[in-house]
Amino acid sequence: MHPASARPDDPELRAARRVDPDPQPALAALAERLRVAFQGEPGAFSEDAIHALWGPLAEPVPMATFAAVTDAAEEGDVDYGLLPVESTLVGDVGSAYDLLALHDCLVIAAEVVLPVRLAVLALPGASLSRLRSVASHPLILEHCVYFLERHREISALATSDTAGAAREVAESGDLTRGAVGSRRAAEQYGLEILADGVEDRPDSQFRFLAVARDPTPLKEGAMARTAVCCVFPDAAGSLVKGLKPIADASFRITHLAARPTREPWSYRFFLEFEHPALDPRALAALDQLRQASLEYRLLGTYPKWIGDDEVRPGAR
Repeated sequence: MHPASARPDDPELRAARRVDPDPQPALAALAERLRVAFQGEPGAFSEDAIHALWGPLAEPVPMATFAAVTDAAEEGDVDYGLLPVESTLVGDVGSAYDLLALHDCLVIAAEVVLPVRLAVLALPGASLSRLRSVASHPLILEHCVYFLERHREISALATSDTAGAAREVAESGDLTRGAVGSRRAAEQYGLEILADGVEDRPDSQFRFLAVARDPTPLKEGAMARTAVCCVFPDAAGSLVKGLKPIADASFRITHLAARPTREPWSYRFFLEFEHPALDPRALAALDQLRQASLEYRLLGTYPKWIGDDEVRPGAR
């Protein structure tokens, strides 16, 4: 974390002011595909997010853990690392936010929001009535609680990876085992879909953040988000004092999360707010937020995800 006394013209804020007048020609000139690390195996939801954000420009690189993803991005083994950070159903992924705080050399370069579409996957010849277990990542199992309540004869087994669970079912030869995952995972491992749309809500979504060593150039006025993490003084009103400049500038705070600093009863706040890129009011609000903090770090300013028309990061 950087000390709260750092100047508003430090390298972090200068990076936020970078402007690329037209990134598309450079993007089209990429000689090699971008390498993007994600946690899991081929067929994971994070791989779907990579394809949504970069399309054919990206080569997904599977990693065993979220920490391995951020390490690979920080060390330059990949161009980006992708982390799931929050779900509309189950909330924050705390370990991802902890990693953002630990890696001072990384910045958030992009975000992507992915609809959560879940299916029960099993071997050809299996049936829902014969299943005795389904496996998936705990976050994914929490998205299909209603389905599991309706089928109490099926045990839910937590695994480290959704796609890995699908692969293990494919390799088991056991018609009583299933996995909860995506259609991509079913295609990847030759499984059949026994039940589709098993997520609790059809409008549930997951948000992912792409981290890299360099920020994404932004066009002035384009809708952007800025993320910071702060530790505030242990005093009445300190959080309100830090957030007030953002409210006074009429910027919308889109996310606020607290994570323990590991010191007793001390918390680090992760804050995101929307604003037009390169808006001087945003820079002024950040400077006031810095002054109100004991510890402060600008995590990044990046394009707000708007869907298929989003300009993809990666221009060189």
